[in-house]
Amino acid sequence: MGSDFNLPETDPQVVRQFQKDYLDMNRKGDKEAPHACFRFVWALVHSPDPAHVERGLDLAQSMIKAGELEQQGLNDLVYLCAVAQYRRGSYQAARTQINEYLKVSPSSHQAAELKSAVDDAIVKEGLIGVGVGTGLLTVAAVAIGLLMSSRKR
Repeated sequence: MGSDFNLPETDPQVVRQFQKDYLDMNRKGDKEAPHACFRFVWALVHSPDPAHVERGLDLAQSMIKAGELEQQGLNDLVYLCAVAQYRRGSYQAARTQINEYLKVSPSSHQAAELKSAVDDAIVKEGLIGVGVGTGLLTVAAVAIGLLMSSRKR
């Protein structure tokens, strides 16, 4: 888990195909259009292109607000939001969403792995922050020491 966690990545061609499927169904007023949109969101949040991830997050959030799917589909959109947040480095938001998803799907192995990866990223980010803070304090202390010693002369 954690550092071993690998999300699948979608090929740009797959993203284009899911987009085409969704747009065609939506244009025709097909009742399956929300499910096609869900597949499109999945492809977007798993794309290596950051712009796709952002678009997928926006679409997923819009679908959740609109309530366009049955409850399980809406829950799965929350998971996809967590994936998107993780991929864009918004680990606190990812943690909030994955915890929300795990409340309704506590036995999801995939979600548990994502939660572990998110928690690992938050710890790593915190350690880097502590290291940067310590480094800045050291530089400030050295600068103050040099100023004090130059004033004594």
